[in-house]
Amino acid sequence: MQFLDHDAKVLLLCEDLQKLLKDFKNDAPWADEGDVPLQKRLDLLEKMIASEQRLIEDIGLPGRYIVEHFTMMLNEMSYSMGFKYRQIQSGRGPLTEISVGEWGTILVKIGNVEISWRDQDVQYMFYPDQVVVRPKDSAEDEITFFFSYSFKYVPGQLKKFQAVKDDPQTAYWHESLNV
Repeated sequence: MQFLDHDAKVLLLCEDLQKLLKDFKNDAPWADEGDVPLQKRLDLLEKMIASEQRLIEDIGLPGRYIVEHFTMMLNEMSYSMGFKYRQIQSGRGPLTEISVGEWGTILVKIGNVEISWRDQDVQYMFYPDQVVVRPKDSAEDEITFFFSYSFKYVPGQLKKFQAVKDDPQTAYWHESLNV
């Protein structure tokens, strides 16, 4: 699902990094000695690289825009996020993790709450400071994310992702987001 000019280069970089990590892990003398902290950090790097690869290969344009925008708020204490799902509405907190798992599953962690959805199974509704993730199967409930870092605060990203408004996965695009 490549769409950005640099995606091909990023995918090549991911492949190179994965190969280097694998070679390092296989050839490292510490592997037999059980250097658990280093092994855990290397495993974390592998997961991050795989997530970046899946973002490009498995996620549609609207989902990618959300991941890119949410990444701007990742671990930034001055920006907060909240969510609503069914009767559960959280207070706002910091976004502490965002990743893309197997089968195009997007995982968002706000404080200590993890929320995930499969990109291909949803439609998105975009407002200046919230996103609604609505399942294509109307029997499921939608997830609404509220955030303090409006889409309009990043005009370069907003311009780069203007094609989102015409994407079939976009159920609604607020007029104030037009560039």
